[in-house]
Amino acid sequence: MPGRSAPALVSTDRPPVRTRTKTSTSGVREIELKLEVDPGAGPFSAADIVGARGKTVHLVTTYFDTADADVRRAGCSLRIRREHGARAQTIKGAREPASGLFTRTEWTRPVTGDRPVLDATSGPFGPALRAIGVNRLDPCIVTDFHRIHGLIERGGGKIEWAIDDGEIRAGGHCAPLREIELELKQGSPKILFDVAREIAGRVPVRIAVLSKSQRGYRLLGGSMSAPAHAEPIVLDRDDNAREAFAAIAHSCLRQFRINETLLIESGNVEAVHQARVALRRLRTALWLFRSLFADDPQAEAFGTDLRWLTGRLGEVRNVDVIVPHAREAAVQRLQRAREEAMAVLRTDLASTRARAMMLDLAEWLAIGAWQVQPSSSGNATESATLFAHDALRKLRKRLKRRGKGLAALGPKQRHGARITVKKLRYACDFFVSLFPAPEAARRREKFIAALGVLQDSLGELNDLELERRLLKEVSGPGEKRRRHRKHQRKLLCRAERGYEQLLDAGKFWSVTPTSAG
Repeated sequence: MPGRSAPALVSTDRPPVRTRTKTSTSGVREIELKLEVDPGAGPFSAADIVGARGKTVHLVTTYFDTADADVRRAGCSLRIRREHGARAQTIKGAREPASGLFTRTEWTRPVTGDRPVLDATSGPFGPALRAIGVNRLDPCIVTDFHRIHGLIERGGGKIEWAIDDGEIRAGGHCAPLREIELELKQGSPKILFDVAREIAGRVPVRIAVLSKSQRGYRLLGGSMSAPAHAEPIVLDRDDNAREAFAAIAHSCLRQFRINETLLIESGNVEAVHQARVALRRLRTALWLFRSLFADDPQAEAFGTDLRWLTGRLGEVRNVDVIVPHAREAAVQRLQRAREEAMAVLRTDLASTRARAMMLDLAEWLAIGAWQVQPSSSGNATESATLFAHDALRKLRKRLKRRGKGLAALGPKQRHGARITVKKLRYACDFFVSLFPAPEAARRREKFIAALGVLQDSLGELNDLELERRLLKEVSGPGEKRRRHRKHQRKLLCRAERGYEQLLDAGKFWSVTPTSAG
């Protein structure tokens, strides 16, 4: 966007304050908001982004780890960055945020060589890294980019901004790197989102959910172009309901954003599916924890927008489900239908509505009013374990009621049972870490197995009806459907068997550490 003038933010002539230059045994806490620039975006200047000029530097950063990724498993990243011939070593706590707002502590010290130095300045990760052994650490990821950076003042606060343009190299692979970082130096985190919205109005950007090192590890493992499945959610039994919801929602948003990038670039079938799963998981989380923000109109607005976007993904996903079962004569028509649906989906994802929703959602999850204001139900500070116990109990009770006489239910009632099954499955995945007792694990295995039979059977029944409807729309007059009533009866019998097994399975959430011995 060369030549486009942007309203200037208040700029200072002072050099940016950089937490990376401070050495401390207690570490330095940084709060950053990262934005990914769309691959198709044209060239732009710092003035286009923040209405100010900045200083340009060339940064080459090398991340170290063992062949078994012991550093990553220790919960941190270890890097040496070269800038103008000087070298600085940084250890960062590698917490996995998914809201776009990265809050991490780092320990930085100058070094003279290209090998890590671990001593008293290494912070709490020092002992773990020394136990791994410095001699076992090898360069595994390199980021090589030019950075334009500066300091702006906004709303009584200060933000260090940086525009990075270069590449990431790992495992013989290379990927472009083009992102914008906003680091809070003074003031409320809200000003980060305010500035991000201004940037989004000038340059096509999306909330970033991966740090440079995390992107490097995906590249190293050859998974940069692989769809992202739901990651295990680890909750602490000391967490309250508010903290549990934040962790769950962040995980859902992270899964969606990784898949969104992939499906936009390639239209990957599994990426479409996993992006839809991520939004359905997020909608389930909003529903499960709705008492925490019953008085917050923003939560209702998010529900509406997420339902809209899930529907758009569903239009593509529905075709993907049917194609493997269609006859050759119908496949070409289905493929054309998919191309049309994908074009609409890409347009929707690039729309102001979708981009603004993700930015608003990231802000709401990070610093929304629900985080600090008491809910009308008063259960925001309730133990996450007690909250999970109650939620799972109610969902099982709802499914018991809705699934009764499953084979005789009409399509609408059966659909209601299927939705409840999905919610129960997602809830089990959300809360599994809160019930670690061995007896709970044994019960959970049986419970999830029965739930899986029920979910798969109801899912196939739904696909069967979807196939009948879609093939009727695209098939020629004489074409026959490949599935029939006999298969439907078989699926209904299997679903009923799963339903009965589920009711017989033990309630794993009812096992307490004390009762488990």
